[in-house]
Amino acid sequence: MKPAADSDREHAFHSLFQAETIRRVHRWLGKLRVPARDRRDLSQDVFLAAVVSFGNYDPSRGSVARWLNGLAVNLASHYHAKASRRNEAITDPAELCKAGGGATAIELLLAAERRRLLRSVVLELPFELRSVLFQHDLYEISMRDIAAMREIPLSTVYKWRARALHGAQEALARRVAAEEEPRRSPTLAPAGGGR
Repeated sequence: MKPAADSDREHAFHSLFQAETIRRVHRWLGKLRVPARDRRDLSQDVFLAAVVSFGNYDPSRGSVARWLNGLAVNLASHYHAKASRRNEAITDPAELCKAGGGATAIELLLAAERRRLLRSVVLELPFELRSVLFQHDLYEISMRDIAAMREIPLSTVYKWRARALHGAQEALARRVAAEEEPRRSPTLAPAGGGR
């Protein structure tokens, strides 16, 4: 590694533990809708992940703040996905039927399958594109705030989101085509061609 790169990495590592960086991570987690009661714990998880994976940080690919923001987005996503964090209310089955808008069981299963398919398609996207899509479309963080958090131009955030949407549409089209391909291929006649 070059001496300049070593110097950049050393500076980046020391900047991780500055008071302003800690406050910044705490603000990011607030914008990612992590409840105040859990932000300190999750902040610690972000910094632990940063220390453990610091060997993967490459200063030539972006600032340490941008890299740290990616870790925060990833950990906040896992936080929200944990079943133990969900606040689910027990509901009367009759109320569930009303809430479903009278949807049949098959319609509910199809909706769940569409959500699963969409999630798997989005997870195929490169991390930076996927994380912008999650931050803006799932967590409803403004594009301007995402640009500020990542310390990148606003136009870049818009480009990444557009690429993410386009990539997801293409991946979905490929999946649908792959599903329909076996249905379209003609059945072969048995060998020997009996008369």
